[in-house]
Amino acid sequence: MTPEEQAYGILTYLYGKSNLLINKNNIKVKLNNSKRIRYVYYNNEIVFTLRNNDGFLLPLFPAYKYIKNFNVYISSEIANYIKDGKSVPAKYILQLNKNLRANMEVFVAASGEVVAVGRLIYSVRELSLGRGYAVKPRAKPPQP
Repeated sequence: MTPEEQAYGILTYLYGKSNLLINKNNIKVKLNNSKRIRYVYYNNEIVFTLRNNDGFLLPLFPAYKYIKNFNVYISSEIANYIKDGKSVPAKYILQLNKNLRANMEVFVAASGEVVAVGRLIYSVRELSLGRGYAVKPRAKPPQP
C-alpha cells in the first residue's frame, strides 16, 4: 500500500467517503524522517497534517473546500473574535450538523465564510444548553 492510498484510507475512515470531495489520484504525501505520513497535499496545497499520538489526519484551513457536513455556523457578530483565535461560545452557534460528536474537527463559518478550524468540545446535545465554549480553534484563516 502506498502512502497516498494509506492517507486516503484514513481520510475516508475519519470523514466518510460521501463527505470527501477528494480524488485519490491527486493526493500527494510528504513523509517524515521515520517514513510516516506528515503532510497530505491536494492540488499542490497542504490540506491535512498527521497528529502523532493517534494517527488522525487533522484538517488545515484549506481543507474546508474538500470536506462537507463538518461545519458549525455562528453569528456574524463574533466572527472577528474567532478569526483572532478565540474559542467559540455555545450561545452564538446558529446551526450545526446533528451527526457531529465531541472532539471532532470542524470548520467554523459565519456569513458564508470559514473563519476557523477547530475541535468541537461538547456533543450536540450538550451544546443545546447554550453554555460554555463549543469549539476550540486550531487554525485561523491565512492573512492576506
